[in-house]
Amino acid sequence: MALSRLRLRLAAGFAFAFLVALAILATVALGYIWNESTRRLDRHLDASADGVAAAMGRVLRESADSSLAHAANEVVREWPPNGDLFAIVDENGALVAGVGSRDVIDRMLRTWATATSPRFGVDKPGDDYRASVLRATLPRLHGPPLKFGVLAFNSIEGIDSDTHLLAAALAVAAPLIVLLSLAAGYALARRALRPVDELGIAIAGIAPTDLSQRLPVGDARDEVAALAVEFNALLQKLDDAQRRNRGFIREAAHQIRTPLTLVLGEAGHELAASSTTPDRMRGTLSRIRTAAEQMRRRVDELFLLAEAQAGEKVRLEDDVELDGLLLECTDLMRERASALGRSLAIGRAEHVVVRGSAPLLQEAVVELIENACRHGSAEVPVTVSSLIAAGGASIEVTSGGEAFVVKPAAETGGPSGLGLPIVEWIARAHGGELQVVRKGGLNSVTMTVRGGVQR
Repeated sequence: MALSRLRLRLAAGFAFAFLVALAILATVALGYIWNESTRRLDRHLDASADGVAAAMGRVLRESADSSLAHAANEVVREWPPNGDLFAIVDENGALVAGVGSRDVIDRMLRTWATATSPRFGVDKPGDDYRASVLRATLPRLHGPPLKFGVLAFNSIEGIDSDTHLLAAALAVAAPLIVLLSLAAGYALARRALRPVDELGIAIAGIAPTDLSQRLPVGDARDEVAALAVEFNALLQKLDDAQRRNRGFIREAAHQIRTPLTLVLGEAGHELAASSTTPDRMRGTLSRIRTAAEQMRRRVDELFLLAEAQAGEKVRLEDDVELDGLLLECTDLMRERASALGRSLAIGRAEHVVVRGSAPLLQEAVVELIENACRHGSAEVPVTVSSLIAAGGASIEVTSGGEAFVVKPAAETGGPSGLGLPIVEWIARAHGGELQVVRKGGLNSVTMTVRGGVQR
């Protein structure tokens, strides 16, 4: 199985973090070991200095008249060979006696002369040392008190070598530890990303033609579950869009089929005729033209419906006189109404100017009249009115016939066809709404327009 780059990146990040933590831990550990070893050495040096001073006091008590040199030499001669190094000096800092190399003792004394603390270190030249100084004053039976100093010292090469050995061991072990952490990180990343792999398999199993499937959402409230929920929401949107597209295609075919059938039928009938006359040809061409205009209108409606379903933003940049628009659209639709056996009438035409899109408002009024003519009755005229409403203006179209309802722009077909869903979208784009009510045996369709109203 091929290595996953994502898992490798996660494992590398884990290994790097582990290496940084290891480096910090090693630094702290080495510092602690160094400080603790130095502190223990200082305690040992203090105890050695105290022991030398105590031995000096014992010799002087045993030989009250002994000199400082005699007492110091006795202490040096009797001191057990336990590795302690020290020097005994007089009150002026001159060497009296000592245990250890004379060169080292001289280095210690030279450094002591410039030291500001009773504990100090000596590094170069030569080996590194640590020293502790004790000044003592011992009373005598005869003569003044005896003043001297004890300089206890010892090499720190053991501490350095142990510390360096531990550092070298960590440096050698670090690559192995990093490799192990990299392998462990890869295994952990593989386990952590297993739900993502399962989501990928589930996504791959979703067919483009069936978007009703959904990803499984586990009980764990983690990022993977949240991703599955969001993806399911996206699938729902895509499924809704796919259904709208299918409905759009069905509606387009349904709306264009009838006039296209009429055109083909008229043309075929005329071609099949053995003879024709100018009047007959003129009538055929007139019916073909009417069907072609109907197809063109259906295509325009489909374009508007597509914009409505896509949520296109309408630019409201025109000052539209609704009463003048009402008269213009009524005159435009009289021939169409007459062809359907309907009559048009103008009700109240109150003067009002609104801010909006003139082409869309004209389309809305024409659609309202077209819908009323197609679904109305010959006994009741189609009446169109422009009214001043609270906070806006309205166009009202009343007609007879059976009651019908408005379907959303996402749905088409039925008694309202394409027209009313498009009118509803235009009304909403102008801050208004579309209402269909049944009163007094009549269908009343009112489109309200709000915002930018001038009376």
